[in-house]
Amino acid sequence: MKKLVLAAVGSALLLAPAFANAQTTPPTVSCAALPNPVYTAGSTALRNFVGIVGKILAADASPTTVVYQAQGSCTGVQRIYEVDPARRTIRDIPQAGSTPANYAVFFKPDGTSQECSLDTNGTEVNIGISDVYAKSCGFNENPSGVTVTDYLGPIQPMLFVVPAASKQTVISAEAAYMAFGLGGNAGKAAPWIDPRFFFIRNSSSGTQQMLAAAIGVPAGKWWGVNRGGSSAVRDQLKIVVDAAQADSAIGILSSDVADADRSNLRALAFRAKGQTCGYLPDSTAIARDKQNVRDGHYEVWGASHLFARTANGTPTSTAAQAFLARFVTPRLPQELVDAIIAGGLVPQCAMQVTRNEEVGPLASFSPPYSCGCYFDNTTRGASTCKACKDNAECGGGTRPVCNYGFCEAR
Repeated sequence: MKKLVLAAVGSALLLAPAFANAQTTPPTVSCAALPNPVYTAGSTALRNFVGIVGKILAADASPTTVVYQAQGSCTGVQRIYEVDPARRTIRDIPQAGSTPANYAVFFKPDGTSQECSLDTNGTEVNIGISDVYAKSCGFNENPSGVTVTDYLGPIQPMLFVVPAASKQTVISAEAAYMAFGLGGNAGKAAPWIDPRFFFIRNSSSGTQQMLAAAIGVPAGKWWGVNRGGSSAVRDQLKIVVDAAQADSAIGILSSDVADADRSNLRALAFRAKGQTCGYLPDSTAIARDKQNVRDGHYEVWGASHLFARTANGTPTSTAAQAFLARFVTPRLPQELVDAIIAGGLVPQCAMQVTRNEEVGPLASFSPPYSCGCYFDNTTRGASTCKACKDNAECGGGTRPVCNYGFCEAR
């Protein structure tokens, strides 16, 4: 009887309507009253990353408070590119019927977050946070008389994921096309044949935009149930424990969200078009080294994007400058590199390949300040590179410089 009850509950959940990834506690403090607030908005998948930066900035001697409202990547892009000032703002979103509230949050020095209230007339966004390029959201040109700069942050892989009870381990681009583009294609995409069990997002989601480019299904044309934000996909998918339902269930998440719940969720290896086998983002199912992302074997990844209006190369918002200053130098502060790695992302300095469009052609990449050895040591517990304290200990040759304690090429 207990098993039947669990299955019924699971079925009800799979059919439930989806809402945004929300912060729902009514605010008791004003965002404007916080020390040097910088207002950011966008990707739900990058909320953890924004929190990483927010924690560091909040702990500075002259603190900056990062305020964030998660609504989707394309919302973040829109808040910077829109010509109408009223459309470049964020507001409190109280609960409306069955739709939950979605308030902005700010990040504290201890890494926790708390809701805060925005101006009733709207608060202008200083930085738009996105998983994808602006053109993926329909913004191909800067507004007249305005310069928008795209500051590239760490690399984030996007995944097809299944509940732990699923027996599935790999999905091809063709199978994903039949499932999400054709609703299962009359059973040909087995076991993914029932769109009620597809845990998807929406066309404003960078996660869905990037995976859409990889499988050839427009982000707004996917079959499945829109679960809202990344946390909603994670929380609803991981409790599918009935064996038959679990094998039919599939969702989409960024790797940092999925990695934080590996006991309940499993990433599928992805076989891209033209590949002969599928690849996980990591070298093995238990590793966290993102090796197949870093060398280009795993296809679905992209840089995080921090959009800001600029003049003469400088953000026009002084509030944005403290945030963005962390990314405009080749050598990132080690505390930021550590936080990025701990958050399940890949700093640019550890990459071996690059691209300039969603799931576009790869090119060899040699970062101006490398941290691949440090990344390996941190994620694998060992590195083949020589440990060092300064450049003199690297002795020239092919790895002449000491970066973050290891001899690197640059």
